[in-house]
Amino acid sequence: MIHVVHVITRTNIGGPSVMLVDLINGLDASRFRHTIIRGAAVAAEGDYLLNHSVAGEVITLPDLRRSIGVFAELRSLVRITTLLRELRPDIVHTHMAKAGIVGRLAALLSRTPVRVHTFHGHLLHGYFSTLVGGFFVWMERLFKHVTTHALVVGSATRNDLIAARVVPESTSTVVLPGAKPIVRREPTATRERLGLPTNVVTVGFVGRFTDIKRPDRFLSLASQLPDVHFVMFGNGPLHGEVQQHARNHPNVSVFDFSTDLAEVLAAIDVLVLTSDNEGVPLSLMEAGSAGVPVVSMRVGGVAEIVEDGVTGLLANTDTELGDAVTRLVRNEPLRTALGQTARRMIHERCSLDNYLSTHEELYTRLVAR
Repeated sequence: MIHVVHVITRTNIGGPSVMLVDLINGLDASRFRHTIIRGAAVAAEGDYLLNHSVAGEVITLPDLRRSIGVFAELRSLVRITTLLRELRPDIVHTHMAKAGIVGRLAALLSRTPVRVHTFHGHLLHGYFSTLVGGFFVWMERLFKHVTTHALVVGSATRNDLIAARVVPESTSTVVLPGAKPIVRREPTATRERLGLPTNVVTVGFVGRFTDIKRPDRFLSLASQLPDVHFVMFGNGPLHGEVQQHARNHPNVSVFDFSTDLAEVLAAIDVLVLTSDNEGVPLSLMEAGSAGVPVVSMRVGGVAEIVEDGVTGLLANTDTELGDAVTRLVRNEPLRTALGQTARRMIHERCSLDNYLSTHEELYTRLVAR
């Protein structure tokens, strides 16, 4: 049996946590054993594991967190190194930037033979200041020499990382999340239950309320289309600010993020992604799986799962985004056509079986080598 220890900065409600749980629960339990070492949850972001069981031991370290602190990182390093020496895994698989650095260094110090890191996106721009972002790029360039293999979510992200000399082409592989089929609940009953209007088109935002996700851009769309209802499902550090701004827009409703995607997507006619930077957004895959058309900024790996004019609409500027949302809101046949095509293409390109088999083959090959 292959023992994999996953080190992740935090299991907040978001793509990396969803992908990790799908991976652990999907792989053959008779062949793979899993342990998760994670940082403490942040209340404003939620904890994905509160509502999802995972087939592995979970160890929480309070010092492993998103914010940077030298002494906290050193304590995390010592603790993770000690745990790895006790657990003696075959593979250490790290997720997210902070855990990627601390976890791979601990794996090296504990002499774990195989070290895998998943880039769920990249930090080349948009997330940190120039100084902090430059530090992470320098560290990643250094740590590629102690990484056995890198998994990168999306071809565009992998190309960016290769160009930045962060990952080598020969020891990196593209992986896409697995999209599970989602059947939307009955829209009218769902919207009545949530207190949403049932006689107008509803445009949705699903994700974390953070600067990089640009909830302000979404609220600006609401100002442009007063006869359309806008609904936001999310959490994060800007939650209070989003609620405050939403009070100035009678056509905006804000809800905490819900893991009941069948309900969330039943409340939405069009999903909009307003981010400045992304990897391959899981929210767009989930929308496509449920037949909900999307409008998105053309960032990161979005174009890998949204074909402009075929499964959704893409925009390069705020003006184009507003025009695309207006076009889709006013054209019900186009919404239906894009949603139906998106459902079919997402299931073909992003199957859970492909996602699991990529990891199974990689784990098996690296351990055998």
